[in-house]
Amino acid sequence: MGILVASLSLFRLAVAQTWAATASAGTVHLTDSSSLNALGGVVEYRALRWLTLGAAPTLVRSTVGTQTTSGFGDLPLTAAASKELGTAWGPELAAAVTLTVPTGNSACGLGSGVTSVGMEVGAGLSPADALHFSVDASRSLSAVTLSALDARGSTWLDVDADVDFTSRLTGSASLGGDFGGMDTTTAAREVGAGARYTLHGPLTLSVDVTHRLSGIAPTWGLAVTLGTASSGLSALNPSSPLWHQRQVFSGGVNIHGRGKSGGTGGC
Repeated sequence: MGILVASLSLFRLAVAQTWAATASAGTVHLTDSSSLNALGGVVEYRALRWLTLGAAPTLVRSTVGTQTTSGFGDLPLTAAASKELGTAWGPELAAAVTLTVPTGNSACGLGSGVTSVGMEVGAGLSPADALHFSVDASRSLSAVTLSALDARGSTWLDVDADVDFTSRLTGSASLGGDFGGMDTTTAAREVGAGARYTLHGPLTLSVDVTHRLSGIAPTWGLAVTLGTASSGLSALNPSSPLWHQRQVFSGGVNIHGRGKSGGTGGC
């Protein structure tokens, strides 16, 4: 019996170290007459110590004026690799490739209607045990954006700072925006702030708010995340408030116009 109990304990530990999941809810206010709400999550599998595979299904509700559309968005699938260099200030490098499968109803503006690929790179430093800085950049390699909040043809850049107030509580602040898009006069710029609290073991709760500085970024946003997944869809820093917001809507709606089908019937 003792051997069986020990074996089950080891199995549970192995599963806990290999698989993780996170649920999230988010809302963004785009204009006086349009908004997005989403329920989503991330299922994460650590294939190797440096390699994580993830999927992020999303259920989205879009409101534009008096018209409301809801349903599943596209499905992002991500492979993320990271490496700690083990030198002074704990530098870390990371990269990710995201394949987005068109599972949404593009005729209703849910998703893009086409398969797309994007990539992300990041770097981070920890000048002190309780302080961490990181920068991430992501870009779609096709005409479809990686997030419903991105501008077409642009590169998203996010700078983030984290401070550990206690062993369980971490505060985060981030500044980000789109660069090099098709219309640079309306390029999004926004700021975010949030807090992450460890409830038990790897289980954490994060609450983040964002605010538009300029361009077509959401005027404000809120994201709440609960789970054990450590990386989510970010290759490097999942605690960034702006990354939390973008991740909730990563497979969301096409806010830049109707999808591939272009129709409205049945929505």
